Amino acid sequence: MPTRNLWKLMLGLIIVFIINGCSTQTDANSNDNNGAARSEGPMISVKIGDQELLTKPSDRSLSGSYRNGISIMELLKGSNIATFAEDNSSILSVKDFSLESGMVWELQMDGQIIGKADWNNVVGYDSQLVFTAKSKDHQEPLQTVMLTLNGGSVEVDLQHSYIMLFKEDLTVRELLKSCGMVQMDDGSRSVLSVNDYTPLSNEVWKLKVNGKLLLDNGMDMKLMPHDVLEILLTLR
Repeated sequence: MPTRNLWKLMLGLIIVFIINGCSTQTDANSNDNNGAARSEGPMISVKIGDQELLTKPSDRSLSGSYRNGISIMELLKGSNIATFAEDNSSILSVKDFSLESGMVWELQMDGQIIGKADWNNVVGYDSQLVFTAKSKDHQEPLQTVMLTLNGGSVEVDLQHSYIMLFKEDLTVRELLKSCGMVQMDDGSRSVLSVNDYTPLSNEVWKLKVNGKLLLDNGMDMKLMPHDVLEILLTLR
C-alpha cells in the first residue's frame, strides 16, 4: 500500500476513535446527570395557598425512607412526616405544622387528591406529595396567621408551628390565649410556659412578629393576615 494511502487510513481510524470516545463520555455524563436527577426520590411540599413552608430542599426529600412498592401511609409514617388520627381517618400534623380545628390538610399526589381510602396507594420514585392547609368551610381566599414555638439553642426539641384562621381585630394576646400549648399569667400579660416548659432563672420568653421583637406593651397589637407570631426561648 502506498505510504500516502496508509497515512490516510491511520488518520481516519484516529478520527473514528476520537468521535467514539467523545460519544461514550457524553453518554456517561448524561447517565450521571440522570442518576443525579433521580437520586432525590419522592418530594413533599407543605403549603398555605401558594406559600411554600418548607424552604430547604433537604426538608422536602423522602428518598431516605423510600422503597419500591411502599404505600403513602407507610412512607409518611416511616419518615415521621405526618401524624395521623388514631383511626387513620385524617392527618393531624405535617412536619412541625399543625392546624386549628377549623382547618384540614388536603393531600395531593402527582396532582390527584388523596383521601383516606387511598392511603395504601403505592408511591412512585418521582412522585410529588403536596400538603395544603384548607378551611373546613372552603373559605376563599384563605387568610391565616401562624404561631411558632422556638426553643432556640436552649430547648432544641421545642419546635412547632400552629396555623390558625385569621379573625378581624385579632391581637397578639388573643392568639396566645387560643393556643393550648401556651400558659400565660393571670392577667394574660406575659407567657409563663410553653408545652409545659417553664424558663429557668437565666432564660426568658421573647415574642416576635414577622421577625421583629415585640415590645412589652405589644400584647394588644392587632395582627394582619399571614402574620407570624414567634415565641422564642433565649438566655437573658
